[in-house]
Amino acid sequence: MGCGGCKTGRGQYTPATHSYDTNLTADVVVVAAQTLRETALGVFDSFMKIEKANEAALKSVPGVHQAAEEIRKNGSRYLDDLTAATTAYQNSRTPGNADRLKSALAAVSSAVQSAVKHLALATQKAP
Repeated sequence: MGCGGCKTGRGQYTPATHSYDTNLTADVVVVAAQTLRETALGVFDSFMKIEKANEAALKSVPGVHQAAEEIRKNGSRYLDDLTAATTAYQNSRTPGNADRLKSALAAVSSAVQSAVKHLALATQKAP
């Protein structure tokens, strides 16, 4: 069981037809986008939980609260934009869709980097 295409680097899902063709080569950009989205969900969740649970102790750590609020405010939008861009790219691999996907990847990546940086600061200060 499982995803044989994922393990062998083969397979592409086409949202328009709702079909998965195991004879096609997996698109590295799509796999990277899906992996980043999954990673971002975990990082955002951990960061916001730690920040909220230790809010009083972390008030003195520069940027932690502001970074958490930025992710609370915009994290879902960044992830939704990444999902939409990935789907658009899967449907039609045009230069415009590729650029949209790259922009969405950059936005999520930047938010993850900020969360990881501030998560490290928060865990150093948390009791």
